[in-house]
Amino acid sequence: MATKSELCIRCGDCCKFFILEVRKPDLPQEVKDWREWMAAREITVLREHSKWWRLKIPHKCPHLHVVEKDAIIITSEHPKDAFHYCDIYGTHPTICKKFDGRLEDRRDGLKCLWNTEKFDG
Repeated sequence: MATKSELCIRCGDCCKFFILEVRKPDLPQEVKDWREWMAAREITVLREHSKWWRLKIPHKCPHLHVVEKDAIIITSEHPKDAFHYCDIYGTHPTICKKFDGRLEDRRDGLKCLWNTEKFDG
């Protein structure tokens, strides 16, 4: 059975975007304007409440690298045999250390291997 760290090395998806809750604009025209602006930047509204939006913002962490056969590949593509490397692992932010894909809501668009694999631990 693969461990969490082995699964995270193969995946890296949680480091390619972030989720942000913001206050929803009050006026219908502002909502329309903001939706157009977000769509142009590939920002999606994951959940909408009467007073707030939960946004998914595509932004790859600058410390995440795709590695294949001991060479860092500068690309957003994912070679089949690649794994991911965090160049600040060990001193990475607390929010990263606490992350557990098994607890994340699948509606947030995270395709986490850790979330989908069976785990005994």
